[in-house]
Amino acid sequence: MTGSYRTISLMLGFVLVWTVTEAIVGTLLNQYPPFQVVWLHYLILLCMWVAIAGFRSRGDLIRTQKPVTQILRAVFLLLMPVSWAFASNAGYGHAVHAAFWGTPILVILFSAILLGERANHMTWLVATMGSVAAMAIYAQGDIIPFGFAWLAILGMPVSFSLFLVLSRALRGEKTSTNLFYVTAGIVIILAPFMPGMWVELELRHSLHFAVTGVLGLLALLLLDRAAFLAPIAPSAPLLLAPVPLAFLAGWLIDNEGYNSNRIVLLAIICIACATPLIFTLNAHLKRINP
Repeated sequence: MTGSYRTISLMLGFVLVWTVTEAIVGTLLNQYPPFQVVWLHYLILLCMWVAIAGFRSRGDLIRTQKPVTQILRAVFLLLMPVSWAFASNAGYGHAVHAAFWGTPILVILFSAILLGERANHMTWLVATMGSVAAMAIYAQGDIIPFGFAWLAILGMPVSFSLFLVLSRALRGEKTSTNLFYVTAGIVIILAPFMPGMWVELELRHSLHFAVTGVLGLLALLLLDRAAFLAPIAPSAPLLLAPVPLAFLAGWLIDNEGYNSNRIVLLAIICIACATPLIFTLNAHLKRINP
């Protein structure tokens, strides 16, 4: 199995696990302040990772050749929920949700600019078509005044894209180091704000936080391995996979019906998601049977 093939598989795994994690975190956001949820989530990840990796070699956790990149990666991952919180509080929750699906385009763009890793024209095309289709599904037609609101709305896809691209930039670092810095960075940054917003935890929510910790750690491990093996730009359209999966779940669980326009948009997204898989599988088969 080639590095590119494994990267596609790992990226798909990352997207699916990350989506489930975010869904569980979303239920906790109804009970606790957003930043408390984020802080606890990454505190659990940090404790788990120190217990697992630090037991073998504590020095590997903090020894890095790229401290600035490590810190920036943590900051960008934190800016994602920060942007969402500010946009939602301003009444633009639908807009920030729609804008988030522009992430595949930005991942391809930032990979080319920052890493010199360029995607082919077909990847650009399907990523653009899929992102536009996803944004069209979630857009509500809100009129948003130019200013801070736009900064918060665009901050979510931009920060998440940069987090993913910097994950690739850190491919020469050890996994233990990468996971330590990204979790510890967020915990340290948010820690001073916790006393002023803390809400006492209910025992029944402890399991939810524990599950998000396990899944979150798995997601970061999958991403780190995928970024190590090959460029992530070719697999960027896979980031749209949660959209058709969410609608499929709505159809299966709630028996929701969708109009023809929405079905067409979902079909475009499915094609965009399938394209990296088809291209990689085709290349793999050609190597086996030249």
